[in-house]
Amino acid sequence: MSGTMTTPSPIPDATSGDRASRPFWQMAAMLKMELLALRRSWTSTAMSVVTPLMIALLLVSEYGGQPVPGVRRVVSVTTLVMVFLVHHHLTTVYAARRQELVLKRLRAGLASDRTILFGTASSTVAIFLAQFVVLAAYAVLVLDLPMPRNPVVMVVALLFGCSIMAAFSAALSAITRSSEAAMLTTLPTVVIFLATPGALLPLGALPEALERMLWFLPNGPFTEVMRVGWLGRTDEGQTLSFAGTFVETLPSFGVLLVWLLVSLLIAGRYFRWEPRHG
Repeated sequence: MSGTMTTPSPIPDATSGDRASRPFWQMAAMLKMELLALRRSWTSTAMSVVTPLMIALLLVSEYGGQPVPGVRRVVSVTTLVMVFLVHHHLTTVYAARRQELVLKRLRAGLASDRTILFGTASSTVAIFLAQFVVLAAYAVLVLDLPMPRNPVVMVVALLFGCSIMAAFSAALSAITRSSEAAMLTTLPTVVIFLATPGALLPLGALPEALERMLWFLPNGPFTEVMRVGWLGRTDEGQTLSFAGTFVETLPSFGVLLVWLLVSLLIAGRYFRWEPRHG
């Protein structure tokens, strides 16, 4: 008696299927995809990773042993890098992924719209946070600046700042026809984001009344929280306890929360999934 031997079909991995439906694993997969895309393009890697970090280290190097001016310069440079890396670069990424139909294909899968947007931004945000860690370590270990007094409020401020920049990037990508056009479309917002005292201009460089008005721009409360959290003192020189820094930064976090909600509403309203033609 003869017969044929059949190989049983592999049983689907229930764990893998379950992971694929979870937002965390979906975002992790998108983070890996974005990092792989970055690794394959040495030009993009240099522009978004190496160049900003080298410029940041050079800009703070002259402030060794100067605690208050040094920390203010590090915060200022951090804001510059956040605006150009997270906001400008991410506008380019969203526009490019849209025009290449990457976002449209991802939307046809299991991931939600929110997961796709967050996942696309994840690598850029992760690179910025890693650059800040390197910059802060350089400031403390090489420039002899003080250790941050309250890293917790600084981390929260960094997450707020990145989220606001990313949300405005998603909204602005709607009018960005291509990745090359991002240089022009982000110019007005870059100017606005850097007009905050303590970002591009040092504190006290503008009239006091004007500085108070410009403080309400997104990076105004961000830079203040970063300075207070690092130095453990107000801009007026009042020393704060660890708990006191939380109380002092509450109004700033309130303004950041408002900007985050506004940026998310604008992004949700104007973000485009379909490619622009003409």
